[in-house]
Amino acid sequence: MLKQTYTVHILPHNLSFKARKGEPILSEARRAGLWLPFECGWGSCGTCKVTLVEGDVETLFPEAPAISPRDARRKRILACQTTPLTDIVIKTLRVDHDPPEDRPTADYQATLTAKEAIGPDIYLFTFELDRPATYRAGQYAILELAPGLRRCYSMCNLPGTPRVQFIAKRYAGHIGSETLAALQPEASCLMELPYGVAYLHESQRPLVFVAGGTGISPILALLREVATTGRMADHVRWMFYGANTPEELVLREEIESLIASLPEARFIPVLCNQPSDTFFCERGFVTEALPRYLKDFSTYDYYLAGPPVMVHAALALLREHHVPITQIHYDSFG
Repeated sequence: MLKQTYTVHILPHNLSFKARKGEPILSEARRAGLWLPFECGWGSCGTCKVTLVEGDVETLFPEAPAISPRDARRKRILACQTTPLTDIVIKTLRVDHDPPEDRPTADYQATLTAKEAIGPDIYLFTFELDRPATYRAGQYAILELAPGLRRCYSMCNLPGTPRVQFIAKRYAGHIGSETLAALQPEASCLMELPYGVAYLHESQRPLVFVAGGTGISPILALLREVATTGRMADHVRWMFYGANTPEELVLREEIESLIASLPEARFIPVLCNQPSDTFFCERGFVTEALPRYLKDFSTYDYYLAGPPVMVHAALALLREHHVPITQIHYDSFG
């Protein structure tokens, strides 16, 4: 069934494009060759906010963190989480005709080719795309798992082939993770990628990687990039990886091998509930382990990935230790 299509006019640029009901304005603009400012594509950063001048719209994700009552009063909407219900007029400061160099986001048809259980309800998903995708280690994709059901997952493999891999956990009662976990080989879905800016940035400071749970997916991609290319290999100092049990520290042996290949790096696994009898680990939350090893927090650059509660706790800890936000790289979605 064809979706109703509406016209979106962009002020003050005298541009317009067609947008289908149910599709995000940001995605439809991109498909028309018009690039509105964006970063996360998920409603967390607020970069894609535009002013609604005329017409009616629907919010696809009312709980998006970047939506505020003040925005509603000013008729500011998130282009990544808003779809038109009529012809509309929006206003934005900038429209580009080419994508950002680091985010050449595009649509891909993906087929699941393998699903491997690597931990308790934790899987490594391998998808084959209809063509090679351009992205950077640390970035993520938005998967359309069913009509109107969109979720973000970070690639753990390096770019350069039509294959993308994600590490994800099944959470009972969470429709997104349950739908993904239920997929079987040969299942297909649509993907948009890449999104996010938590890729490796040039710096003279030493690096600290912090992963919690399946947040290991983008951090593993960063480790693989550093170990494979040698880029900033001598900058990596610490890799903290937190989980509940030893079994949930997935791909630990590969991580240990990658860290061992870096001249100055050290790996610190952290377990909340069950210590390991077979390998060294810290006890507690991963954020509790950081102060045991880091002396002057502000001398490092940080890459964070994990559940929102972990990322927020890590950000609060780094603020407490006066780490500038420009030295912290993370994506927040959950």
